[in-house]
Amino acid sequence: MALGKNKILWGILGLIIISVITTGFYINDFTKNNIRESLIEEKSEIQMIMTKSLAASVNSEFQRLLIDMKTISESSQIQQSLTNSQTQDYISSSWDNINSITKISDIFLVDNSLTIVSQVNDEKFRLVGLNLQNIQSSEEFKSKPGYSGEIISTDGIYRVLVSSPIIDSESGEFKGIVFGIVEPSEIISKYIGIYEIDLSSITIFDENQKILFAENSDLLGKEFSSYFVQRYFGEDKIQNSHYEDIFSGNTKSFTYESHRFGDVISTGTPVSIEEKNRFFFFVTTPVSQIVEDIEDNLFVEDLKNNLILFIMTILFVVIVIKRVKSIENEKLLVIGQLASNIAHDIRNPLGTIRSSVTRIEKQNETINETINQETERIKRSVARMNHQVESVLNYVRTTPLNLSENSLNDLIQSSSNSLTIPKNIQLNIPKEDIKFECDSDKFKVVFENLLLNAIQSIDSEEGKININSKQTEKEIIISFENSGPSISEENISKIFRPLFTSKLKGTGLGLSSCQNIITQHQGTISIMNNPVTFTITIPKNLRQEK
Repeated sequence: MALGKNKILWGILGLIIISVITTGFYINDFTKNNIRESLIEEKSEIQMIMTKSLAASVNSEFQRLLIDMKTISESSQIQQSLTNSQTQDYISSSWDNINSITKISDIFLVDNSLTIVSQVNDEKFRLVGLNLQNIQSSEEFKSKPGYSGEIISTDGIYRVLVSSPIIDSESGEFKGIVFGIVEPSEIISKYIGIYEIDLSSITIFDENQKILFAENSDLLGKEFSSYFVQRYFGEDKIQNSHYEDIFSGNTKSFTYESHRFGDVISTGTPVSIEEKNRFFFFVTTPVSQIVEDIEDNLFVEDLKNNLILFIMTILFVVIVIKRVKSIENEKLLVIGQLASNIAHDIRNPLGTIRSSVTRIEKQNETINETINQETERIKRSVARMNHQVESVLNYVRTTPLNLSENSLNDLIQSSSNSLTIPKNIQLNIPKEDIKFECDSDKFKVVFENLLLNAIQSIDSEEGKININSKQTEKEIIISFENSGPSISEENISKIFRPLFTSKLKGTGLGLSSCQNIITQHQGTISIMNNPVTFTITIPKNLRQEK
């Protein structure tokens, strides 16, 4: 009797265990599907915001470049001649100024027969003598500023030409065109660290649906409807419909099955410049990248003793981690979108102001003292506002180091040339130069911020900025000493914190950006009083250290 009861009890216990395990399987599948759908929906929304923000950032860069080309085409040097030495010096100087904000490959001039007669940078490819009569939009280039995607060299890279016609200011006669050559990857890489988008997931089309930028270089320059591109994308009618929807001017997020990656999230938006859709941005992310963590943690093989509790615990942890990451991403996204909006909304007016001041100076060769003082004030204000925009962007974007051997004194000189150093301040640089490995662009940001802080600290008083350097067998030590007032002990402890500033002007991100850059170089930056001195210590041979 007892034996029979035990069998019944064991049978009931077995049924309970089987029921729990079976229920665990169902709960696991149900929960995974719900989380998967929730994550896809959340990722789609975030990716759509990032796509729009990246497109807006690139839009602002091209708008500014168009203003720069217009300014060059209307300059007195270009109006007088397309080929003399003064013109060559002018476009070389313009190229340097543009590259300080947005990297472009070259500036070149064509005459009224559309033959290239002058260029700035002939190291990468030589264009003088090439006729552009047969390129796309050549007739449109003659009448108004514009854009066009072209392969104009033997390297096969599809570049964007930003142009403005050169019209004689007196006769109104067409004299030629000024072109700027832009590689889309150079502009995109400037912002990619802000939005945490993988470069391989981005595809950009021009207004003729030709591919300007893609992971597969064989696609560059080919139309979306072409046989090769359609074969690459799998001739998918659903995907084609999604792309055509974007090409028609809509902004849209869509999830579909790709023959290459399975389920994907695709977000796309047109980029309108001067009321015309000039470019189309697409970001495509495989769904497997989003749910792979959950798939890894919820394998059926792990469902053993008391599996339901284990599953619930794992799901809870996963949900908490995902939510924490989502909150962090949302914060970064807000900062990134803020930076994008600042660049988009402020840079275009700044470019207009800067070019207007240049025109005023060019058209008034005998400027009286009052106008001269006012134009200088405007230029200083524009430089300060542009520096604040760059401070925000430098803080939120993180890009890999591009290491090369550099001269310390050359970097200091280049940084000081980009600033306006008042006459009441004496700048002393090291007498002996030092060669060391660093990312030159990032180090210029550091030096510009330290110099600007020193200038603002000294203000209108007579003062000095002394830059000293020394080296050991393994390290470079650089110090920036200024004669400005000491910093309070309370502020010294906070000075490298993001958004902290004791000044009425500034973003509070300059010194924080400096610290981030020096840390990337495996170095340190510190501050001390009496006199105020910032000291940078970095490895001399960083590549060897890595």
